[in-house]
Amino acid sequence: MQKKITETTAQFALGQAPGKKLVKVSSGEYAGRMAALIQTAAGTIKLYYADAPYTSWSGPITVATDAIDDSFAAAIDGTGNIHVVYSETSTEFLVTKKLSFSAGIWSVGSKVTIFNGNPSYFPTLAIEPGGRIWVCYTRINASLYYIYVKSSDDAGTTWGSGQADPGTALSNGFTVAFSKLVIGPNELYVIYTAQGTDLYFTKRAVSGGSWSSSVIISSTGNFDHHFDVAVNSEGLVGVVFDNDQLRFREFDGINWSAVATLDSSGGTFPQIDYFGNVPVVVYLHQFASGQIELMQTNKQTGEFSAPVILDTRAKQFDNVTLYDSVSNSYADLTSQSASATTADILHPSTSALVNAVGDSIFLGMTEKFRYIRCLLSTVGVGGSVNYSYWDGNVWKAFVPEGGNFNLNSTDKQLLLWTDFESQPSDWQQNPVDGVINFWVRIKVDTAYSTAPVGSQITALADILAITVRR
Repeated sequence: MQKKITETTAQFALGQAPGKKLVKVSSGEYAGRMAALIQTAAGTIKLYYADAPYTSWSGPITVATDAIDDSFAAAIDGTGNIHVVYSETSTEFLVTKKLSFSAGIWSVGSKVTIFNGNPSYFPTLAIEPGGRIWVCYTRINASLYYIYVKSSDDAGTTWGSGQADPGTALSNGFTVAFSKLVIGPNELYVIYTAQGTDLYFTKRAVSGGSWSSSVIISSTGNFDHHFDVAVNSEGLVGVVFDNDQLRFREFDGINWSAVATLDSSGGTFPQIDYFGNVPVVVYLHQFASGQIELMQTNKQTGEFSAPVILDTRAKQFDNVTLYDSVSNSYADLTSQSASATTADILHPSTSALVNAVGDSIFLGMTEKFRYIRCLLSTVGVGGSVNYSYWDGNVWKAFVPEGGNFNLNSTDKQLLLWTDFESQPSDWQQNPVDGVINFWVRIKVDTAYSTAPVGSQITALADILAITVRR
């Protein structure tokens, strides 16, 4: 299932770090109701919700209109109340709102200031089973960045000893710093970056006491906000981080494992969760400029599996076939369509992608897809095409959601349908040149004076961020 919820003009709609922006009610009459929190524009955070199978989402509930155009945090408690923390636009102070859950609806409470002493950014939020709420954030003081934690024991009404109390400092001042906070069965864990060169770990017992001395997990490469942490029911702590390569380490309560390399070419927005004792990592991988693969790897055996594409409907096409109407011949250009070689997608009879009326491009996958990324070395001039899919009887014409692209620009991101729920239900597999797929046919209906030539054609979108519900 993939469903479009809303559009956004915010710089970081899901925040810079992959915090928990997708939460689910765990018990009661509305168990399973899911809420998505999105920054839809600079300053504006909105909530949308849906019930299984999550194909129909509510209209927006405005949570805030005064949030900086950057990261925010959210967490849900056992009764469905959602706590949202963000930095206020006018002051850059850290503030929070409680979204009370009653009769299936969230109502937005009054704003409460967590800390009003300095600009504060990049919050991450977690709630103990007993109800204590923790926030970990970056405090900016005299141009240096410090990691702090602070808690509330009354559902977010008051924090620490008051608004002027920054909480507990976990780090020295750095030129840049990001953090992540999680709560395990018996301990709280914070992972944070320092100077962009080191990744640190510290912990504290849920029952109380001091935070441990920080330990360096890694000091290799360049660190930013692309890291994540998770803890399982037995207290295993997994950390995934990108510092030029995507890597993983695990803490068993006493020792840290050796560093495992998950993807030598790196990954952005990595997110980790445990299924029992098995860590699973989901992340974004750049296939080519502006073409992003959603990847997954897990440690079901003694080692992490080779990364695989998680969404097999958004990848390189299984088949790309060109048809020349004059010679009545097909040509398989699948490998050329996936490669970065310039000007190599052309029919051998015409030295063009398409040219005359009736010439066609067939894009096929074993699953239904919704997107085309098309790079041309030579743009088409003077011609036009139409789009169709096989409905079981005939090729059925449609106009792509992104408009009728006539192969007349060098780089085109073309949305065929809004989301997977919007795809035609009568789209059927059929054979083209002996290969059975779900095909989209792009057929010339006006000849070109200058024929287009292709360099790369995939079904990969420019994914900017992901958030995984855990």
